[in-house]
Amino acid sequence: MSTGTFFTSWANVPYAIAVGVVVVFVLLQLSGILGLVAGGGDAGHDVDHDVDHDVDHDADADHDQDDTSGGKGWAFAFLGPLGFGKIPISMIWQTFLLAFAGTGFAMNLHYLGSASALPVNSLAWTLPGGCAAGYAAVALLARVMGPVLSSTDQEATSRAQLVGQIGVVISSKVDHEFGEIRIRDKTGHDLRVVCKLSKGSKSSPIERQSVVVVDYDTEHGELLVDSLEDFDIESKEKRG
Repeated sequence: MSTGTFFTSWANVPYAIAVGVVVVFVLLQLSGILGLVAGGGDAGHDVDHDVDHDVDHDADADHDQDDTSGGKGWAFAFLGPLGFGKIPISMIWQTFLLAFAGTGFAMNLHYLGSASALPVNSLAWTLPGGCAAGYAAVALLARVMGPVLSSTDQEATSRAQLVGQIGVVISSKVDHEFGEIRIRDKTGHDLRVVCKLSKGSKSSPIERQSVVVVDYDTEHGELLVDSLEDFDIESKEKRG
């Protein structure tokens, strides 16, 4: 089997695509096109931080729900070793894809130069092997680079830590069912978070109005907000 046939055979297509995605991403990043498409030079970092923040929230919610049983949530247990919230998300997925592709090619390498064709059913063992290698590579990267790239001030903020912070509504409105706000976390980054209106709120804030996070529902993993204006009035009444 020739080199060209080896890399383009169906059994190696997933690994060729994985390498191709990483190469295209790196080229777009180096050329500056990715920043223009995303809307600015810091866009890539903001996307990384938003995703890390959301993953941290999911793990935090699962952890809160399982605290009563003394165990950790499945998301926390599975994603924890991968360094979400500690290292950039782009570094995580690129490392995974490269390790995934390298392992897949390596497991099929004995077909290179042989007269036998590379069977498609080899995916039955190379795909799981590639995924396991990708997970292990990212976990190792997080273990080595996590302490270097993160600190207490740089780690993703948990939902509970957003209580008392002021945000701006970016959905059409916030009610008792759903709402979305943009809020600045302790690292100084603006984040998009889902929330609900707290019980007893006098009005439903609409888009571009300011709200304050008044509570965190640990049972459902939800942020509860109130209109900043109503919150100020209520605070003055309590002081009066």
